Amino acid sequence: MKKYILLLILSFFSTILFSQTDSTKVAFVAYWSLGDSYNFKVSKSKKQWKGEELTKDEQEDYIANFTVIDSTENSYTIKWSYENDLGNTYSVPQELVSKLSKYNLTEVTYKTSEYGDFLEILNWEEVGEMMNNMFDDIVEVFGEKDEIKLKALKATMLPLKEIYSSKQGIEELVFKELQYFHFPMGIELNINEEITYEEEIPNMFGGSPINTNAKLYFENVDFEEGFCVFQHERNLDPDDTKQMLEQMFSVMNLNGQEMQDALNTAYFKIDDKTTYEYYYNPGIPHRIEASREFIIDVNQDKGKGIEKTIIELVYND
Repeated sequence: MKKYILLLILSFFSTILFSQTDSTKVAFVAYWSLGDSYNFKVSKSKKQWKGEELTKDEQEDYIANFTVIDSTENSYTIKWSYENDLGNTYSVPQELVSKLSKYNLTEVTYKTSEYGDFLEILNWEEVGEMMNNMFDDIVEVFGEKDEIKLKALKATMLPLKEIYSSKQGIEELVFKELQYFHFPMGIELNINEEITYEEEIPNMFGGSPINTNAKLYFENVDFEEGFCVFQHERNLDPDDTKQMLEQMFSVMNLNGQEMQDALNTAYFKIDDKTTYEYYYNPGIPHRIEASREFIIDVNQDKGKGIEKTIIELVYND
């Protein structure tokens, strides 16, 4: 995500003065200390329909831990860790779960600026290698007695393996919850203005980013509690979306003339909406709910999907 395009548009943004003295503005700045630790419940769901038939209904829930493991004048280093539930996420038979137990824990180490905006994942190569090995093992587990199924599974996993093979893919597509978590950090917004701007998001298959029309607006601000609620909405450019799907079909070796002709007359619509309930001081979300809805009509074959990510702070009793 090209956050700095947004930063150029916000004429009142200041990289030096972040004190909350103006009651018309909210500044999102990290006030974290070494050793700070928070738990979050992360819920991810995917539903897809072909026509009126529900063809996919997946749900993944886990508790993730956010811990500040280093703090300097110019940056923070964060460890984000959680346990994988492979049995539920990939419907792995119980008798085979032990074979994949080495993939139970995922630990991501990443860096932010002194204001808390996301900079980079430091151990992305390690994470990518682990996940690609896991995909290979999953394919082997499900396709070991069926060559046709094995071949189909390998083709299905190819787009995922492509994503996990690049730093950008892992940072912006795999760990989208981190992008949501840190999205507002390091910026100052006028609570009385709806901000509209053009935003680029990454193309999961490489190439040019996808253009979107985006807007930000506040619903509520409590200056005494350092808490606010705001909305972030995006509409993806249909032509860029079509190009991304063409690349996906190419990766899966589905690039025949018939498919190309169908894509030329296809209809695509993808909308994003994220609700942020955020403690801008000290820079920790209470709840984030992000949803993406897409509608695709290729050669009169209609499909719809809804993807949702919810991040909720777990409070200690």
